[in-house]
Amino acid sequence: MKLWRRTSRRELLRTPIFTVLGEHWRPQERPSEFRRTPKLRSRRAATLFFLECPEWVNIVPVDARGRVLLIRQPRYGSRRVELEIPGGAVGRRDASPLAAAKRELLEETGCAARRWVSLGWAHPNPAFHRNRCHMFLALRVRRVAAPDLEFGEEIEVTPTTAARVPGLISRGRIRHALVIVALHAALRRLVGVGGAR
Repeated sequence: MKLWRRTSRRELLRTPIFTVLGEHWRPQERPSEFRRTPKLRSRRAATLFFLECPEWVNIVPVDARGRVLLIRQPRYGSRRVELEIPGGAVGRRDASPLAAAKRELLEETGCAARRWVSLGWAHPNPAFHRNRCHMFLALRVRRVAAPDLEFGEEIEVTPTTAARVPGLISRGRIRHALVIVALHAALRRLVGVGGAR
């Protein structure tokens, strides 16, 4: 960053799913491209806090009938049963985000896809996350095995026509922000790839 410089970094807490970091940042001389902009509200040094997480993946699976395979599962953060899409963290044994996406789809739904399309990635929250959420469209998915759920996972696969998805979002049935981003990207791309063919 041009306006600030990190001077120290300390690990405050390590959990199985994220690490909390405290970093001390000091302001630097304003670069020429910022000299004509309004002054920063604060030019003092500050300690900032970040959640360090692995890369994440979200998958929008579409079957041969053009249905999106949504999943319903309890989320302990929101304390509700949420309507989402398959996804998870990129593990150390995953060769790439795509490999993680294939693994997560198989584990959570028992499905595999004939074709995979990258939908890019998004920052979960650039204010205090540094990881990325990679999004994939999985086409012509079919059941090939029984789901292999992790401890604490309770997942119900819910096939839904693609045409119903915008209404589920607008009515608040789908509330997970990263899921909404992936679904938006997938619905736009589905036209370009000829639906579920």
